[in-house]
Amino acid sequence: MSLCLIGKVVGVHGIAGMLKVHSYSDIPGRFELLETVLFGASEDSAEPRIIEQATGDRQPALMKLAGIDSRDDAEQCIGHLIYITDEQMLPPPEGKHFIHDLIGCTVQDEAGNELGTVTDVAAQPASDIYTVERDGFEYMIPAVPEFVKKIDIAAKTIIVAPIPGMLDDDADEI
Repeated sequence: MSLCLIGKVVGVHGIAGMLKVHSYSDIPGRFELLETVLFGASEDSAEPRIIEQATGDRQPALMKLAGIDSRDDAEQCIGHLIYITDEQMLPPPEGKHFIHDLIGCTVQDEAGNELGTVTDVAAQPASDIYTVERDGFEYMIPAVPEFVKKIDIAAKTIIVAPIPGMLDDDADEI
């Protein structure tokens, strides 16, 4: 079973076990749409928990999980992680992709030459930035239509149109 990290406990609220949760979801109110989550100090130790109450229209979101009934209980959970299963995930908006789907994709130029593999995606204000690794070198590709021409998640392939200097071994051509 594959899990997706959607939040981290960053504090407590009140005396009845309410958790302050930093949400990693782009969907406002995401926690309110769930009935259960997987909760624990790590992905390996995460166990199912029923959501008794959740608000997610601001950061941090507030969440009350079954079995966490006091401030002391809640304080023991600071740093714990909140996951959902693939079945609980909502589909991404049209033209958008989940980061975990992009990582591991093979990057090719328009001629089909392999340029490397996506190892990270950094969300930036203007656009996401794909970190691509090839032969021990890393380079960055802005996720904008001028450079990213096609993403095929099923084939785990991203087609790009790099400009001179974008790839490390092109840098001396400028």
